[in-house]
Order: sequence, then C-alpha cells, then structure tokens
Amino acid sequence: MTILGISRGAIYSPNLTSSDAAIFQAVAQQLQERGHHVDCIAEDAMLSYDHSHCHRIFTMARDTTTIRTLQAEAADRLPTTLNSLSGIITCTSKGTVASLMLLHDIPQPDFIYGYGQTITKSSKPRDQFRFPLWVKNSVSSAILAGDTVYCTNEAELHAALQDFQRRDIDEWLVQEHVKGDLIKFYGVEGTDFFYWYYASQGHSKFGLEAINGKEQGFTFDANAIKEAVDCFAHHIHVPIYGGDAVIDSHGGFRIIDFNDFPSFSVCREQAAKAIALRIEAGQ
Repeated sequence: MTILGISRGAIYSPNLTSSDAAIFQAVAQQLQERGHHVDCIAEDAMLSYDHSHCHRIFTMARDTTTIRTLQAEAADRLPTTLNSLSGIITCTSKGTVASLMLLHDIPQPDFIYGYGQTITKSSKPRDQFRFPLWVKNSVSSAILAGDTVYCTNEAELHAALQDFQRRDIDEWLVQEHVKGDLIKFYGVEGTDFFYWYYASQGHSKFGLEAINGKEQGFTFDANAIKEAVDCFAHHIHVPIYGGDAVIDSHGGFRIIDFNDFPSFSVCREQAAKAIALRIEAGQ
C-alpha cells in the first residue's frame, strides 16, 4: 500500500516536539519494514498534497482550521484515515469528550462544560459541586500552564475563568478533583496494545501531576480501563489514543483526559508496531 503520514506542528507539541516526531518516524519505519511505501508531510501541507494515490493516511495533525477545510473539500475522497478527521476534531474539545463519555457511560469525574457564561452540559447540578476543582481550556490541548488550573475555592475558580475570558477562550471545562493514584495510559483500539504507568514516573508538561501526591499503589484492573477506553475510542473513531486516569482506594477508575495520537514516549517501540498493524487493518 501507499500510505501518507501527516506529522504534528511544533506549536501543538509543547515540550514534546522531539517525542511526537519520534513516534511519527517510528510508525513510518514500521510500515516501510512491512513493505509499504510511506510519504511523509507536515500538517501545513495537507491541503496542497495530492492524496489520490494513497490507500491509507495516518495523521498527528491538530490544526483544526486546516482539518475542517480538508473535511469540507475532500472528506468523501479521502482514503481510510487514522485517526479520523472527525475524531481529531472531537478531541480538540475537552467538553465534547466529557459529554460523549457521559453518553457512553465511561467513568469520569463530575464536570461542567461551558461556553462563555452558558453551561452547555453538566453531569450534576452546579450547586452540588465541591472544591477542589480543575478548570481546563476546552478548545485545545494544553499549550500554556494557565490552560489547566487547580482551584481550591470560588475566588480561584472565578479568577481562572476571568483569565480565560481575557485570553478569548470561550469554551471551558470544570472537573471535580478525584483523589487517588494518577496514571497515564496509551492504547491502540483493535489491538492488544495497552500500556500504563504512574504519572510521577514520566515526563510532565507543567508539573500539575504532583498535586495528586505520591501514588499509594492501589490495586486495579488495567484490562477494565482498556475495555472502557477502547469502546470510547471506537465510538469516536480515534483508535490511536492516550490519556490520564485516577485510581481510587477501592480500585475504581475515572478517566480525566483523553487524547488523540499521543507521543507514546515511554513505550514507543511497542506502540509503533501496534499502530502500524492498526493502520494496515483500516477502519
């Protein structure tokens, strides 16, 4: 097959540019070793590239304007694309992800999803939420430290939302803080691949993982997390994924973040093999 790979722009890889590039290159190499021809382009070349000869596309692109333009101009002519363009767009809105996880009964913290001054979706009445809370810029991956804020009282919550307003960020997500062990996970839906580790043992963009404190080693079923997240990934057509979860003292889990095509930096070799197999399989 001829396969097109679209890399991620540096602006969407804060402190992770080399790691994102490394998994992209590792997947391309795996595909080449499996006998496929792989063309690689940057995401700002998506609209000008003639993809008519391609059988598959794998993409790490995050530029929503370009992705939406490609959807509008060529969606019906694109080969199988992993992750799907619609799935990538879904993942650029944390509020949309939370709302869809609620719809599909995926365990997560209680949340409020808002746009401007309007609450768009809430998992329970506003007056039932208790501090501490997390306030997140809902419209993109965290690029600045201020895109994810830990709030212990109403004044801090108000200040965080005011800062979003000053930065012209209209879409926001508030999540209740969940106490427990914070883990990061990576998976490829449709394969056996699933990898997790404690957040304290890996790279941190902004150091916020320290708020959960040292992990206690609570026992939990990793297969149950994979099953739940694979189900969600299947529904939104994002088979190549990563995220964060909190494990409570009873072994229960809550998904607190879900991302399309992460860097897989701690398990790159295994992940690249699984991703290549998933690309071959198609949708």
